[in-house]
Amino acid sequence: MADPDPAVELARLAHRIGPEKFARRLQLEQELRVRRGGQGKGVFAVERKLDLYGLIDFFLGLTLLKETALRNYLAIRVERREVVLPRLPAAFDGLRVLQLTDLHADLHPDFPASVIRTIEALEYDLVLLTGDYRTCTYGDHSGATAALVEISRHFKADAYAVLGNHDSLAKVPAMEEAGIRFLLNENAALERAGARLHLVGIDDPNFYQTHDFERALSSVPPEECKILLSHSPQTYAEAARLGIDFVLSGHTHGGQICLPGGAILAHDGSAPRKVLAGPWAEGTTQGYTSRGTGATGLPARLNCPPEVTLHTLRHVSARR
Repeated sequence: MADPDPAVELARLAHRIGPEKFARRLQLEQELRVRRGGQGKGVFAVERKLDLYGLIDFFLGLTLLKETALRNYLAIRVERREVVLPRLPAAFDGLRVLQLTDLHADLHPDFPASVIRTIEALEYDLVLLTGDYRTCTYGDHSGATAALVEISRHFKADAYAVLGNHDSLAKVPAMEEAGIRFLLNENAALERAGARLHLVGIDDPNFYQTHDFERALSSVPPEECKILLSHSPQTYAEAARLGIDFVLSGHTHGGQICLPGGAILAHDGSAPRKVLAGPWAEGTTQGYTSRGTGATGLPARLNCPPEVTLHTLRHVSARR
């Protein structure tokens, strides 16, 4: 049997993400290839004109913090938390959700093994990945895809994912072949004892702006419990308006290189500080923005440890 035609495989994704969003994404992906990257917003717009990460690397070396920053990058923490969701069906009480995000899995050769070591001892019922699987924003993705596939072989539960601003649509077929189901402006219903919990995934709302809530929520009953996978937390207000119960995001890296105490030095300005790291709430919608499992630009973290997050979902009656 002949190998699948990549162009045909890619075209099959158009009806999932939506034809207009598909065309926009392909156009912007092509523009990134032509200009060789450069997505920076806010203070990060400077990366289009100078080697921002080269400067950071220089200063880390100058201050003798480079080795410390690398050790921190590879020392992934497990953050454990309970989330009470009033509309969570009782059948899903205690559901353990493992969140990984911003792996940028091809940045350092030792990184995949660090992730695998971190998750091997954990028990969970579901894996949710919230985008950015490669380091570069353009070009060959095979190294990052292979690294993520290797990590996914160690998953103990079904995995669902969305794309981030560093990802290309061309990655999806290979990763779905490995068993990771992508939600490209789509939803999936989990069922237990006749009850349902809906996973809703939108495409990147940050650089590509190819998210489509209407499409993603199609056929989801408004009154039922919904978990949104949104690479960037900038969708927090719209998610609240649409009655999303719980939002999982990444993108910000929690700052990655922060002041002592975790104070964020710089961010792209796409979302307010209240949603840049950790738990947050907007109306009745709860959210969590992970500091990220990996790093971008440099294998370095200061005052901002990388994380995998274990969310245990609770039915409201379980806390009475």
